[in-house]
Amino acid sequence: MTLARALPVAALALALGIATAAPAAAAGDPATPAVTAPRTSPTPGFAGEDRYSDCDTNPYSGSGAGWVGLGDLTFRARATSPTGAQVQTTFQLWDTAYGGKRTDQASIWTTWPEASTSFGRDGFVDGGQYAWRARATDGKLTSPYTAWCYFRVDHTPPTAEITTDETPKKVGEAATFTLKGTDTGSQIACARWRTTSTPSVGWRCSDAAKDSHVVRLTDGSLDIKVKPETWGSQAVYLQTMDNAGNVSQDASVSYYAQQSTAPAVFGDIDADGKPDVLVPDASGNLRKWGANPLDTANARAQVAPGGSGSWAGIQYGHRGTLSYQQVDDLIAHVPGGSALYVFHNGGSGLFTEQGPTLAYKPDTCRSADRRIIDCAEHGLGSNWSKVTQFAVFGSPRGDSPIEGVLPGTSVLFVENGRLWLVERGFSNGLNDEAVLVSGDDTRWDGYELLTPGRAQGTDFPTLWARSQANGTIRAFSVAGTPDLPDFSAFADPGAGPVLATLAPGAHPRAGSDGDLTGDGLPDLWSADASGKVTVFPGTGTTAPHPTVTGFGPAI
Repeated sequence: MTLARALPVAALALALGIATAAPAAAAGDPATPAVTAPRTSPTPGFAGEDRYSDCDTNPYSGSGAGWVGLGDLTFRARATSPTGAQVQTTFQLWDTAYGGKRTDQASIWTTWPEASTSFGRDGFVDGGQYAWRARATDGKLTSPYTAWCYFRVDHTPPTAEITTDETPKKVGEAATFTLKGTDTGSQIACARWRTTSTPSVGWRCSDAAKDSHVVRLTDGSLDIKVKPETWGSQAVYLQTMDNAGNVSQDASVSYYAQQSTAPAVFGDIDADGKPDVLVPDASGNLRKWGANPLDTANARAQVAPGGSGSWAGIQYGHRGTLSYQQVDDLIAHVPGGSALYVFHNGGSGLFTEQGPTLAYKPDTCRSADRRIIDCAEHGLGSNWSKVTQFAVFGSPRGDSPIEGVLPGTSVLFVENGRLWLVERGFSNGLNDEAVLVSGDDTRWDGYELLTPGRAQGTDFPTLWARSQANGTIRAFSVAGTPDLPDFSAFADPGAGPVLATLAPGAHPRAGSDGDLTGDGLPDLWSADASGKVTVFPGTGTTAPHPTVTGFGPAI
Protein backbone atom coordinates (compact mmCIF):
# COMPACT_ATOMS: atom_id res chain seq x y z
CA MET A 1 0.00 0.00 0.00
CA THR A 2 1.37 3.44 -0.89
CA LEU A 3 1.64 6.29 1.57
CA ALA A 4 -1.04 8.16 -0.33
CA ARG A 5 -3.53 5.28 0.17
CA ALA A 6 -2.65 4.81 3.86
CA LEU A 7 -3.31 8.44 5.05
CA PRO A 8 -6.38 10.69 4.78
CA VAL A 9 -5.96 13.64 2.44
CA ALA A 10 -5.48 16.23 5.22
CA ALA A 11 -2.91 14.05 7.02
CA LEU A 12 -1.06 13.43 3.76
CA ALA A 13 -0.92 17.11 3.05
CA LEU A 14 0.44 17.75 6.55
CA ALA A 15 3.09 15.04 6.11
CA LEU A 16 4.21 16.54 2.82
CA GLY A 17 4.22 20.12 4.22
CA ILE A 18 1.44 21.29 1.91
CA ALA A 19 -0.95 24.00 3.20
CA THR A 20 -4.61 23.12 3.13
CA ALA A 21 -7.69 25.27 2.88
CA ALA A 22 -9.68 25.91 6.05
CA PRO A 23 -12.39 23.38 6.78
CA ALA A 24 -15.61 24.07 4.96
CA ALA A 25 -18.18 26.24 6.66
CA ALA A 26 -20.78 24.27 8.51
CA ALA A 27 -23.37 26.77 9.65
CA GLY A 28 -25.92 24.06 10.28
CA ASP A 29 -23.75 22.12 12.73
CA PRO A 30 -24.47 23.24 16.31
CA ALA A 31 -20.76 22.85 17.16
CA THR A 32 -19.70 25.39 14.50
CA PRO A 33 -17.86 28.49 15.83
CA ALA A 34 -19.72 31.80 15.58
CA VAL A 35 -18.46 35.30 14.76
CA THR A 36 -20.61 38.26 15.84
CA ALA A 37 -20.41 41.99 16.63
CA PRO A 38 -17.87 43.11 14.01
CA ARG A 39 -16.45 46.54 14.88
CA THR A 40 -14.03 48.94 13.22
CA SER A 41 -11.82 51.15 15.39
CA PRO A 42 -11.73 54.09 15.13
CA THR A 43 -15.41 53.97 14.23
CA PRO A 44 -16.14 55.15 10.67
CA GLY A 45 -18.69 57.90 10.34
CA PHE A 46 -19.52 61.50 9.56
CA ALA A 47 -18.22 63.96 12.18
CA GLY A 48 -20.48 66.75 10.92
CA GLU A 49 -23.59 64.69 11.61
CA ASP A 50 -22.20 62.97 14.73
CA ARG A 51 -23.23 59.73 12.99
CA TYR A 52 -21.06 56.61 13.29
CA SER A 53 -21.42 52.89 12.55
CA ASP A 54 -19.30 49.98 13.83
CA CYS A 55 -20.08 48.02 10.66
CA ASP A 56 -21.74 49.68 7.68
CA THR A 57 -23.05 46.84 5.49
CA ASN A 58 -24.79 49.05 2.89
CA PRO A 59 -22.35 51.66 1.55
CA TYR A 60 -24.40 52.53 -1.51
CA SER A 61 -27.28 54.27 0.21
CA GLY A 62 -27.50 57.75 1.69
CA SER A 63 -24.16 59.48 2.13
CA GLY A 64 -22.12 56.34 1.47
CA ALA A 65 -19.77 54.48 3.78
CA GLY A 66 -18.44 56.29 6.84
CA TRP A 67 -15.00 57.88 6.95
CA VAL A 68 -11.87 57.15 8.97
CA GLY A 69 -8.95 59.53 9.28
CA LEU A 70 -5.19 59.35 9.28
CA GLY A 71 -4.32 56.47 11.60
CA ASP A 72 -3.97 52.72 11.96
CA LEU A 73 -7.14 50.61 11.94
CA THR A 74 -8.16 47.74 14.19
CA PHE A 75 -10.86 45.24 13.32
CA ARG A 76 -12.61 43.43 16.16
CA ALA A 77 -15.23 40.72 16.48
CA ARG A 78 -16.56 38.26 19.02
CA ALA A 79 -15.47 34.70 18.06
CA THR A 80 -16.60 31.71 20.16
CA SER A 81 -17.04 27.95 19.94
CA PRO A 82 -20.14 26.28 21.43
CA THR A 83 -17.87 23.45 22.66
CA GLY A 84 -15.41 25.82 24.35
CA ALA A 85 -12.63 24.86 21.92
CA GLN A 86 -9.90 27.23 20.91
CA VAL A 87 -10.63 29.14 17.73
CA GLN A 88 -8.63 31.15 15.24
CA THR A 89 -10.24 34.15 13.57
CA THR A 90 -9.28 35.25 10.06
CA PHE A 91 -9.91 38.86 9.07
CA GLN A 92 -10.11 39.52 5.36
CA LEU A 93 -9.52 43.09 4.09
CA TRP A 94 -10.79 43.98 0.62
CA ASP A 95 -9.84 47.00 -1.48
CA THR A 96 -13.19 47.51 -3.21
CA ALA A 97 -11.66 49.34 -6.17
CA TYR A 98 -11.85 47.45 -9.48
CA GLY A 99 -9.36 44.64 -9.28
CA GLY A 100 -8.55 45.45 -5.65
CA LYS A 101 -6.80 42.76 -3.68
CA ARG A 102 -7.91 40.86 -0.63
CA THR A 103 -5.60 40.38 2.34
CA ASP A 104 -6.08 37.81 5.12
CA GLN A 105 -4.71 38.18 8.65
CA ALA A 106 -5.34 35.52 11.29
CA SER A 107 -5.48 35.89 15.04
CA ILE A 108 -3.85 33.54 17.53
CA TRP A 109 -5.63 30.38 18.72
CA THR A 110 -7.51 31.21 21.90
CA THR A 111 -10.68 30.66 23.90
CA TRP A 112 -10.85 34.39 24.66
CA PRO A 113 -13.94 35.63 22.83
CA GLU A 114 -12.51 38.98 21.69
CA ALA A 115 -10.57 38.64 18.42
CA SER A 116 -8.81 41.51 16.67
CA THR A 117 -6.18 42.45 14.15
CA SER A 118 -4.65 45.74 13.06
CA PHE A 119 -3.66 47.18 9.70
CA GLY A 120 -1.19 50.06 9.43
CA ARG A 121 -2.37 53.29 7.87
CA ASP A 122 0.20 53.00 5.08
CA GLY A 123 -1.76 50.06 3.72
CA PHE A 124 -4.70 52.29 2.81
CA VAL A 125 -4.96 54.69 -0.13
CA ASP A 126 -6.19 58.21 0.59
CA GLY A 127 -9.75 58.47 -0.72
CA GLY A 128 -10.16 54.71 -1.11
CA GLN A 129 -13.07 52.55 -0.04
CA TYR A 130 -12.44 49.28 1.78
CA ALA A 131 -14.38 46.47 3.42
CA TRP A 132 -13.54 43.66 5.80
CA ARG A 133 -15.14 40.54 7.14
CA ALA A 134 -14.20 37.74 9.54
CA ARG A 135 -14.70 34.04 10.15
CA ALA A 136 -13.45 31.63 12.80
CA THR A 137 -12.39 27.98 12.86
CA ASP A 138 -11.73 25.42 15.57
CA GLY A 139 -9.65 23.33 13.14
CA LYS A 140 -12.59 21.10 12.25
CA LEU A 141 -15.49 23.42 11.61
CA THR A 142 -15.45 26.97 10.24
CA SER A 143 -18.08 29.66 10.61
CA PRO A 144 -19.52 31.58 7.71
CA TYR A 145 -18.04 35.02 7.06
CA THR A 146 -19.65 37.99 8.69
CA ALA A 147 -21.19 40.58 6.40
CA TRP A 148 -18.75 43.04 4.79
CA CYS A 149 -18.06 46.15 6.91
CA TYR A 150 -17.40 49.11 4.58
CA PHE A 151 -15.49 52.33 5.23
CA ARG A 152 -13.72 55.12 3.36
CA VAL A 153 -10.31 56.61 4.08
CA ASP A 154 -9.34 60.31 4.31
CA HIS A 155 -5.65 60.88 5.05
CA THR A 156 -5.56 64.61 4.20
CA PRO A 157 -6.37 67.10 7.01
CA PRO A 158 -8.50 70.10 6.09
CA THR A 159 -7.20 73.65 5.79
CA ALA A 160 -8.17 76.64 7.90
CA GLU A 161 -7.96 80.37 7.28
CA ILE A 162 -9.18 83.40 9.21
CA THR A 163 -9.23 86.99 8.01
CA THR A 164 -10.54 90.40 9.04
CA ASP A 165 -10.77 93.80 7.42
CA GLU A 166 -8.75 96.92 8.24
CA THR A 167 -11.47 98.52 10.34
CA PRO A 168 -9.97 99.62 13.70
CA LYS A 169 -10.86 97.24 16.51
CA LYS A 170 -11.92 98.67 19.86
CA VAL A 171 -12.42 97.15 23.29
CA GLY A 172 -16.05 96.24 23.90
CA GLU A 173 -17.07 96.71 20.25
CA ALA A 174 -17.87 93.69 18.07
CA ALA A 175 -15.57 93.22 15.07
CA THR A 176 -16.10 90.89 12.09
CA PHE A 177 -13.79 87.96 11.33
CA THR A 178 -14.24 85.55 8.42
CA LEU A 179 -13.60 81.83 8.96
CA LYS A 180 -12.74 79.64 5.96
CA GLY A 181 -11.95 75.96 5.47
CA THR A 182 -11.44 73.51 2.61
CA ASP A 183 -11.18 69.72 2.35
CA THR A 184 -10.75 67.57 -0.75
CA GLY A 185 -11.79 64.25 0.82
CA SER A 186 -14.58 63.77 3.32
CA GLN A 187 -15.41 67.54 3.23
CA ILE A 188 -15.46 70.13 6.02
CA ALA A 189 -17.69 69.11 8.93
CA CYS A 190 -17.35 72.05 11.33
CA ALA A 191 -14.90 74.48 12.88
CA ARG A 192 -13.95 75.83 16.30
CA TRP A 193 -12.60 79.34 16.93
CA ARG A 194 -11.12 80.84 20.07
CA THR A 195 -9.37 83.96 21.33
CA THR A 196 -6.62 82.30 23.38
CA SER A 197 -3.50 80.52 22.16
CA THR A 198 -4.32 77.41 24.20
CA PRO A 199 -5.06 74.68 21.62
CA SER A 200 -8.55 73.25 21.27
CA VAL A 201 -8.43 69.61 22.43
CA GLY A 202 -11.07 66.89 22.31
CA TRP A 203 -13.81 68.96 20.70
CA ARG A 204 -16.53 67.56 18.42
CA CYS A 205 -19.01 69.03 15.96
CA SER A 206 -21.83 68.05 18.33
CA ASP A 207 -20.41 70.50 20.88
CA ALA A 208 -22.18 73.22 18.89
CA ALA A 209 -25.23 72.52 21.05
CA LYS A 210 -23.39 73.87 24.11
CA ASP A 211 -20.43 75.87 22.75
CA SER A 212 -21.03 78.89 20.52
CA HIS A 213 -17.41 78.71 19.33
CA VAL A 214 -18.15 75.46 17.46
CA VAL A 215 -19.74 76.49 14.17
CA ARG A 216 -20.71 75.19 10.73
CA LEU A 217 -19.12 76.77 7.66
CA THR A 218 -21.74 77.41 4.98
CA ASP A 219 -20.08 76.80 1.59
CA GLY A 220 -16.76 76.79 3.43
CA SER A 221 -17.07 80.23 5.03
CA LEU A 222 -18.66 82.01 7.99
CA ASP A 223 -18.51 85.52 9.48
CA ILE A 224 -18.34 85.78 13.26
CA LYS A 225 -18.38 88.69 15.70
CA VAL A 226 -15.66 89.04 18.34
CA LYS A 227 -15.47 91.66 21.10
CA PRO A 228 -11.88 92.46 22.10
CA GLU A 229 -11.63 91.95 25.85
CA THR A 230 -8.71 94.28 26.57
CA TRP A 231 -6.70 96.79 24.61
CA GLY A 232 -3.45 95.84 22.89
CA SER A 233 -2.28 93.07 20.55
CA GLN A 234 -4.64 90.10 20.33
CA ALA A 235 -5.52 87.24 17.97
CA VAL A 236 -8.34 84.95 16.88
CA TYR A 237 -7.53 81.28 16.24
CA LEU A 238 -9.30 78.68 14.10
CA GLN A 239 -9.30 74.92 13.61
CA THR A 240 -11.45 73.03 11.12
CA MET A 241 -12.53 69.38 11.20
CA ASP A 242 -13.49 67.15 8.26
CA ASN A 243 -16.03 64.33 8.34
CA ALA A 244 -13.27 61.79 8.97
CA GLY A 245 -12.36 63.60 12.19
CA ASN A 246 -9.09 65.02 10.87
CA VAL A 247 -8.29 68.43 12.38
CA SER A 248 -6.43 71.23 10.62
CA GLN A 249 -3.39 73.07 11.83
CA ASP A 250 -4.17 76.26 13.75
CA ALA A 251 -4.86 79.32 11.64
CA SER A 252 -4.75 82.74 13.29
CA VAL A 253 -5.05 86.44 12.59
CA SER A 254 -3.51 89.07 14.85
CA TYR A 255 -4.91 92.54 15.41
CA TYR A 256 -4.58 95.52 17.73
CA ALA A 257 -7.51 96.59 19.89
CA GLN A 258 -7.72 100.26 20.79
CA GLN A 259 -8.99 101.35 24.16
CA SER A 260 -12.75 101.62 24.38
CA THR A 261 -14.35 104.91 23.44
CA ALA A 262 -17.55 103.93 25.25
CA PRO A 263 -18.19 106.00 28.38
CA ALA A 264 -17.41 104.42 31.73
CA VAL A 265 -20.71 103.35 33.31
CA PHE A 266 -21.49 101.74 36.64
CA GLY A 267 -23.11 98.35 36.02
CA ASP A 268 -21.16 97.65 32.81
CA ILE A 269 -19.42 94.26 32.80
CA ASP A 270 -18.11 94.12 29.21
CA ALA A 271 -16.92 97.67 28.35
CA ASP A 272 -19.73 98.52 25.93
CA GLY A 273 -20.82 101.57 27.90
CA LYS A 274 -24.15 100.06 28.98
CA PRO A 275 -25.25 98.57 32.32
CA ASP A 276 -25.84 94.82 32.35
CA VAL A 277 -28.15 92.47 34.25
CA LEU A 278 -26.73 89.18 35.55
CA VAL A 279 -29.17 86.39 36.43
CA PRO A 280 -28.84 82.64 37.03
CA ASP A 281 -30.02 80.44 34.18
CA ALA A 282 -31.82 77.10 34.52
CA SER A 283 -28.46 75.32 34.95
CA GLY A 284 -27.27 77.63 37.72
CA ASN A 285 -24.79 79.59 35.59
CA LEU A 286 -24.72 83.36 35.96
CA ARG A 287 -25.37 84.98 32.57
CA LYS A 288 -25.81 88.43 31.12
CA TRP A 289 -29.43 89.03 30.26
CA GLY A 290 -29.89 88.87 26.47
CA ALA A 291 -26.59 87.07 25.77
CA ASN A 292 -26.28 83.99 23.58
CA PRO A 293 -27.05 81.03 25.88
CA LEU A 294 -24.32 79.02 24.10
CA ASP A 295 -21.64 81.59 24.97
CA THR A 296 -19.34 81.01 27.91
CA ALA A 297 -21.22 81.77 31.12
CA ASN A 298 -20.20 85.00 32.83
CA ALA A 299 -19.89 82.99 36.04
CA ARG A 300 -19.90 79.20 35.76
CA ALA A 301 -22.17 77.16 38.03
CA GLN A 302 -19.42 74.69 38.95
CA VAL A 303 -17.37 77.37 40.72
CA ALA A 304 -20.17 79.19 42.50
CA PRO A 305 -19.06 79.88 46.07
CA GLY A 306 -20.25 77.49 48.72
CA GLY A 307 -19.93 74.36 46.62
CA SER A 308 -23.62 74.17 45.67
CA GLY A 309 -22.91 74.12 41.94
CA SER A 310 -25.36 76.95 41.29
CA TRP A 311 -25.62 80.74 41.58
CA ALA A 312 -29.37 80.53 42.23
CA GLY A 313 -29.01 80.71 46.01
CA ILE A 314 -26.04 83.10 46.12
CA GLN A 315 -26.19 86.77 47.10
CA TYR A 316 -24.23 88.67 44.47
CA GLY A 317 -23.85 92.15 43.04
CA HIS A 318 -21.84 94.25 40.61
CA ARG A 319 -21.68 98.02 40.42
CA GLY A 320 -18.18 99.33 39.91
CA THR A 321 -14.82 97.85 40.64
CA LEU A 322 -12.45 97.13 43.49
CA SER A 323 -9.59 96.64 41.01
CA TYR A 324 -9.21 100.05 39.35
CA GLN A 325 -10.62 99.34 35.89
CA GLN A 326 -13.45 100.36 33.56
CA VAL A 327 -15.77 97.41 34.16
CA ASP A 328 -17.52 95.91 37.17
CA ASP A 329 -16.18 93.25 39.47
CA LEU A 330 -18.57 90.62 40.83
CA ILE A 331 -18.94 90.34 44.62
CA ALA A 332 -20.72 87.37 46.16
CA HIS A 333 -21.77 85.98 49.53
CA VAL A 334 -23.19 82.61 50.52
CA PRO A 335 -26.03 83.14 53.03
CA GLY A 336 -24.64 82.15 56.41
CA GLY A 337 -21.11 81.90 55.03
CA SER A 338 -18.16 83.57 56.70
CA ALA A 339 -16.51 84.83 53.48
CA LEU A 340 -17.18 87.62 50.99
CA TYR A 341 -15.83 86.72 47.53
CA VAL A 342 -14.53 89.12 44.89
CA PHE A 343 -14.47 87.78 41.32
CA HIS A 344 -12.34 90.17 39.28
CA ASN A 345 -13.28 91.00 35.71
CA GLY A 346 -10.62 90.63 33.01
CA GLY A 347 -12.52 93.04 30.78
CA SER A 348 -14.86 90.71 28.92
CA GLY A 349 -17.38 90.10 31.68
CA LEU A 350 -16.09 86.60 32.50
CA PHE A 351 -15.67 86.34 36.26
CA THR A 352 -14.78 82.71 36.96
CA GLU A 353 -11.90 82.09 34.55
CA GLN A 354 -9.65 82.56 37.58
CA GLY A 355 -10.21 82.05 41.27
CA PRO A 356 -11.78 84.73 43.50
CA THR A 357 -10.11 86.74 46.23
CA LEU A 358 -11.57 87.24 49.69
CA ALA A 359 -12.64 90.62 51.02
CA TYR A 360 -11.62 91.07 54.64
CA LYS A 361 -14.20 92.15 57.18
CA PRO A 362 -13.57 95.67 58.54
CA ASP A 363 -12.33 95.69 62.11
CA THR A 364 -12.90 99.40 62.79
CA CYS A 365 -16.38 100.88 63.13
CA ARG A 366 -17.66 104.44 62.85
CA SER A 367 -21.03 106.04 63.35
CA ALA A 368 -22.77 107.93 60.52
CA ASP A 369 -21.09 111.15 61.78
CA ARG A 370 -17.69 109.38 61.65
CA ARG A 371 -17.14 108.84 65.39
CA ILE A 372 -15.27 105.67 66.41
CA ILE A 373 -17.68 103.16 67.95
CA ASP A 374 -17.32 99.66 69.36
CA CYS A 375 -18.00 97.11 66.59
CA ALA A 376 -19.21 94.28 68.82
CA GLU A 377 -21.54 96.52 70.82
CA HIS A 378 -23.15 97.60 67.55
CA GLY A 379 -23.63 94.09 66.18
CA LEU A 380 -20.69 93.85 63.76
CA GLY A 381 -18.96 90.46 63.88
CA SER A 382 -15.48 89.41 62.85
CA ASN A 383 -16.65 87.65 59.66
CA TRP A 384 -19.54 87.83 57.16
CA SER A 385 -21.65 84.97 58.52
CA LYS A 386 -24.33 87.19 60.10
CA VAL A 387 -24.85 89.27 56.94
CA THR A 388 -28.41 88.80 55.66
CA GLN A 389 -28.34 91.25 52.72
CA PHE A 390 -25.66 93.06 50.78
CA ALA A 391 -25.36 95.18 47.64
CA VAL A 392 -22.59 96.82 45.61
CA PHE A 393 -23.54 100.49 45.94
CA GLY A 394 -21.22 102.64 43.84
CA SER A 395 -19.36 105.67 45.15
CA PRO A 396 -20.92 107.30 48.24
CA ARG A 397 -18.96 110.43 47.28
CA GLY A 398 -20.53 110.81 43.84
CA ASP A 399 -20.89 108.57 40.80
CA SER A 400 -19.52 110.84 38.06
CA PRO A 401 -16.41 109.54 36.28
CA ILE A 402 -13.20 111.41 36.98
CA GLU A 403 -11.19 111.93 33.77
CA GLY A 404 -13.11 109.06 32.22
CA VAL A 405 -12.48 106.66 35.12
CA LEU A 406 -15.16 105.52 37.54
CA PRO A 407 -14.63 106.29 41.22
CA GLY A 408 -14.18 103.38 43.60
CA THR A 409 -17.28 101.44 44.54
CA SER A 410 -18.55 100.48 48.00
CA VAL A 411 -20.58 97.74 49.66
CA LEU A 412 -23.75 98.07 51.72
CA PHE A 413 -24.75 95.19 53.97
CA VAL A 414 -27.27 94.34 56.67
CA GLU A 415 -25.91 92.56 59.73
CA ASN A 416 -27.97 91.92 62.85
CA GLY A 417 -30.61 94.30 61.49
CA ARG A 418 -28.22 97.24 61.02
CA LEU A 419 -27.17 98.81 57.72
CA TRP A 420 -23.43 99.29 57.20
CA LEU A 421 -21.30 100.77 54.43
CA VAL A 422 -17.66 100.02 53.61
CA GLU A 423 -15.74 101.79 50.85
CA ARG A 424 -13.02 100.49 48.54
CA GLY A 425 -9.62 100.14 50.13
CA PHE A 426 -6.20 99.29 48.80
CA SER A 427 -4.93 96.13 47.05
CA ASN A 428 -8.19 95.43 45.20
CA GLY A 429 -10.19 95.07 48.39
CA LEU A 430 -12.36 96.86 50.92
CA ASN A 431 -11.44 99.48 53.48
CA ASP A 432 -10.82 98.32 57.05
CA GLU A 433 -13.48 100.75 58.36
CA ALA A 434 -17.24 100.15 58.32
CA VAL A 435 -19.71 103.03 58.77
CA LEU A 436 -23.00 102.39 60.55
CA VAL A 437 -25.32 104.36 58.24
CA SER A 438 -28.51 103.26 60.02
CA GLY A 439 -29.47 103.83 63.59
CA ASP A 440 -28.34 101.45 66.34
CA ASP A 441 -31.42 99.24 66.04
CA THR A 442 -32.53 96.24 63.99
CA ARG A 443 -35.07 97.89 61.69
CA TRP A 444 -33.20 96.97 58.48
CA ASP A 445 -33.78 93.27 59.07
CA GLY A 446 -36.18 92.04 56.38
CA TYR A 447 -35.25 94.44 53.59
CA GLU A 448 -33.54 93.71 50.26
CA LEU A 449 -31.00 96.20 48.94
CA LEU A 450 -31.26 97.36 45.30
CA THR A 451 -28.73 99.74 43.75
CA PRO A 452 -29.99 101.75 40.73
CA GLY A 453 -27.27 104.41 40.84
CA ARG A 454 -28.23 108.08 40.65
CA ALA A 455 -32.02 108.14 40.96
CA GLN A 456 -32.99 111.07 43.23
CA GLY A 457 -31.70 114.11 41.37
CA THR A 458 -28.14 114.27 42.72
CA ASP A 459 -24.76 112.82 41.75
CA PHE A 460 -24.90 110.53 44.78
CA PRO A 461 -26.10 106.94 44.25
CA THR A 462 -29.55 105.99 45.51
CA LEU A 463 -30.53 102.93 47.53
CA TRP A 464 -33.84 101.21 46.87
CA ALA A 465 -35.03 98.89 49.64
CA ARG A 466 -37.73 96.25 49.11
CA SER A 467 -39.68 94.97 52.09
CA GLN A 468 -39.65 91.18 52.15
CA ALA A 469 -42.96 91.32 54.00
CA ASN A 470 -45.11 93.30 51.53
CA GLY A 471 -42.84 94.11 48.56
CA THR A 472 -42.93 97.91 48.87
CA ILE A 473 -39.90 99.60 47.31
CA ARG A 474 -38.67 102.81 48.92
CA ALA A 475 -35.89 105.20 47.90
CA PHE A 476 -33.02 106.52 50.04
CA SER A 477 -30.31 108.94 48.95
CA VAL A 478 -27.05 110.27 50.26
CA ALA A 479 -26.96 113.98 51.03
CA GLY A 480 -24.14 116.34 52.08
CA THR A 481 -20.94 116.79 50.11
CA PRO A 482 -18.46 114.40 48.50
CA ASP A 483 -16.01 115.10 51.32
CA LEU A 484 -18.66 114.69 54.01
CA PRO A 485 -21.56 112.54 52.77
CA ASP A 486 -24.70 112.52 54.92
CA PHE A 487 -26.47 109.18 55.47
CA SER A 488 -29.25 110.40 57.76
CA ALA A 489 -31.93 109.27 55.27
CA PHE A 490 -30.81 105.67 55.81
CA ALA A 491 -31.82 105.57 59.47
CA ASP A 492 -35.36 104.26 58.96
CA PRO A 493 -36.12 101.80 56.12
CA GLY A 494 -39.83 102.57 56.45
CA ALA A 495 -39.46 106.31 55.94
CA GLY A 496 -38.40 106.69 52.30
CA PRO A 497 -40.87 107.54 49.52
CA VAL A 498 -42.64 104.51 48.03
CA LEU A 499 -41.92 103.98 44.33
CA ALA A 500 -43.74 100.69 43.70
CA THR A 501 -44.73 97.33 45.16
CA LEU A 502 -43.16 94.16 43.83
CA ALA A 503 -44.43 91.15 45.77
CA PRO A 504 -41.59 88.76 46.72
CA GLY A 505 -43.82 85.72 46.10
CA ALA A 506 -44.38 86.63 42.45
CA HIS A 507 -40.95 88.19 41.97
CA PRO A 508 -38.46 86.25 44.12
CA ARG A 509 -35.40 87.91 42.54
CA ALA A 510 -35.41 91.66 41.90
CA GLY A 511 -32.72 94.19 41.17
CA SER A 512 -31.61 97.33 39.45
CA ASP A 513 -28.44 97.98 37.46
CA GLY A 514 -29.21 101.45 36.12
CA ASP A 515 -30.70 102.56 32.81
CA LEU A 516 -31.59 99.48 30.73
CA THR A 517 -33.95 101.17 28.27
CA GLY A 518 -31.75 104.08 27.15
CA ASP A 519 -34.03 106.87 28.33
CA GLY A 520 -31.66 108.16 30.99
CA LEU A 521 -33.64 106.79 33.95
CA PRO A 522 -32.72 103.75 36.07
CA ASP A 523 -35.06 100.78 35.76
CA LEU A 524 -36.24 97.94 37.98
CA TRP A 525 -36.11 94.27 36.93
CA SER A 526 -37.20 90.88 38.22
CA ALA A 527 -36.17 87.38 37.09
CA ASP A 528 -37.77 83.95 37.30
CA ALA A 529 -36.04 80.62 37.94
CA SER A 530 -35.17 80.08 34.25
CA GLY A 531 -33.40 83.44 33.95
CA LYS A 532 -36.21 85.25 32.11
CA VAL A 533 -36.04 88.96 32.96
CA THR A 534 -38.94 91.40 33.18
CA VAL A 535 -38.09 95.13 33.13
CA PHE A 536 -40.12 97.86 34.78
CA PRO A 537 -38.99 101.16 33.18
CA GLY A 538 -38.31 104.03 35.52
CA THR A 539 -40.43 107.17 35.20
CA GLY A 540 -39.50 110.70 36.26
CA THR A 541 -37.03 113.35 35.09
CA THR A 542 -33.44 113.20 33.87
CA ALA A 543 -31.94 116.65 34.59
CA PRO A 544 -29.61 117.58 36.12
CA HIS A 545 -29.42 113.97 37.29
CA PRO A 546 -32.06 111.21 37.08
CA THR A 547 -34.99 111.35 39.47
CA VAL A 548 -37.15 108.21 39.53
CA THR A 549 -40.66 108.72 40.88
CA GLY A 550 -42.19 105.39 39.83
CA PHE A 551 -42.21 102.70 37.16
CA GLY A 552 -44.08 102.10 33.92
CA PRO A 553 -45.72 98.87 32.72
CA ALA A 554 -43.52 95.80 32.52
CA ILE A 555 -41.69 95.11 29.25
